[in-house]
Amino acid sequence: MSVDADVVIAGCGPVGAVLAALLGDRGVRVDVVDPAPDARSGSHPHPRAAVLDWHAQRILRRIEDLDGWDEWATPLRRSQLLGPDRRPRVTLRLPAGVPAGVMLDQPRLERALRERLARMPTVRLHASRSVTALDQSGDLVTVTLDDGSALTASWLVGCDGASSTVRGLIGASYDGVSYPEPWLVVDARTDEPGDDEATFSYVLDATRPMVTFARPGVRRWEWMLLPGEDPAGLVTRVDELVTPWVDPATLRVERATVFTFHARSASAWRRGRVLLAGDAAHSMPPFTAQGLASGLRDVATLSWLLVDTPGDVDRYERERRPAVAAATRTALRAGRVMLGRNRLAAAAVRGFARTARLLPGLDARAARAAAAPERLPDGTRQLPDAPLVVDGRRTTLDALLGNRWGVLRGGTDTLDPAARAWLTARGAVFAEVDGWPGGHTTIVRPDRFVAAAVPLP
Repeated sequence: MSVDADVVIAGCGPVGAVLAALLGDRGVRVDVVDPAPDARSGSHPHPRAAVLDWHAQRILRRIEDLDGWDEWATPLRRSQLLGPDRRPRVTLRLPAGVPAGVMLDQPRLERALRERLARMPTVRLHASRSVTALDQSGDLVTVTLDDGSALTASWLVGCDGASSTVRGLIGASYDGVSYPEPWLVVDARTDEPGDDEATFSYVLDATRPMVTFARPGVRRWEWMLLPGEDPAGLVTRVDELVTPWVDPATLRVERATVFTFHARSASAWRRGRVLLAGDAAHSMPPFTAQGLASGLRDVATLSWLLVDTPGDVDRYERERRPAVAAATRTALRAGRVMLGRNRLAAAAVRGFARTARLLPGLDARAARAAAAPERLPDGTRQLPDAPLVVDGRRTTLDALLGNRWGVLRGGTDTLDPAARAWLTARGAVFAEVDGWPGGHTTIVRPDRFVAAAVPLP
C-alpha cells in the first residue's frame, strides 16, 4: 500500500503546528488536517493562552525561520499580587537579559506557525477537513476525512483539543474533574498610552477573584463568576467590570466569553500507531499558565521519538504523564491559594505577601526559578541555554544545536563507533566546547535533555 505521509496530525492549533514544524524541519512527510476554513487565520472564539514560559519559548526557537517574535511575544518583566483596592502587595521584576516568560498573542503566533509550515516542502495542510474515522493495520494507520478521502501514514497524532475526535476513536476516556466556577475572559486592544512593561497580576479579592494582564496596546481580564450569576448577563456588563481599570470607551473588545476549567487526562496517550498530545491528552486549570506550555513540551518529545527512536515511542507517555500530573497539581494549588473566595484565606495570603516583599533578593530568586532547567521523572536533567565557546566562537547551546542532537565534549573523543554512526545519520552536531565540565562526552537530545554522559579516561 502506498503511504501518503510519515505522520498525520489532526489539528493545526499551536501544538499541532509546532509538531508539524519540528518534523518538517527534519524532512519528515507530514499531513496536517484542520477543520478551520482558513487555517492561517489564527482566529478563535474561545480564550487563548496569554503567557508562555521560558522553557516553552526554547521549543519554539528550535523552529528555524519562525517569524514575528516581536509581534506575538512581549517579555513579561513584572508580576504582581494586588489587593482588592488594586494596590500592589508584592511586585517582582525581572531585569533585561534574564530569561523570562512572555505575554503571548496566540492568534498571531498561530499565523506565524502556519506561514512557516507553508514554506516547508514536506508539510501539507488540509484546511476545512476533519478526521471522522481511523483504521490500523500492521505498521500503518489509515485516516478517513469528512469528505470521504483517506490518508495513510506510519503515525497519527491527535492534537485536536479537549473535545478530541481522535481520542474518542481510539476509545480512550478523559478522566478527571471539571470545576464549577466559570470565568469570564475579556481580551481587548486599546490605543490609550499605558505602562511599557508587560505585567501579569493576581488580584487577591475574595469578593470576586480575578487575574489581569497588560502589555502595550493590549489588555486582558479574567473574573470568576459568583454563585447563581448568569454567564450571559455578566458578558453584557463588561464596561462596568473594566471601569476600575480603564475607560471602556478606549477599548476594542475582541473576545468576551465564559469558560469552565478542567483537570483531566486521557486514560491512554497511545493506542497502536495513534498518539495524543496537548489538550487531547490532558487539560489543566490556567492559573500557572502551563496548559499550552505542557502541550508544547509533549510535541518537543514526540518530534524526535517519532523520527529517531520509533520503537521506543512509549517513552513519551512515561516521561510526560508524570510531568503533566505535577503541573496540574501546582495549578490547582495556585488557584486555591491565590484565587479562593475564603476571606480569611485571602487575608492570610495578603499578609504573607507583605512579609515576602521584605525578603532580600526576591527578584533575583524569581529570575533563577524562571530559568531553572527542568528534570524528567527519572532525574535526567535538561541543559540550560548556556553560553559556549566552540572553535573560538561564542554561541549558546540552543543556537548551536537548533532542532538536532548534540555531542558535546571537552577533550578527546572516545564515543563508541556505533553511537557515532547512529548520531551522524541523524544530523547530530559534534562540538568540542572550551571548558566543558567533567571530562565527559555528553549526548544531548533535541529537547535539550541529556541522553548519555560517557566518562573519558
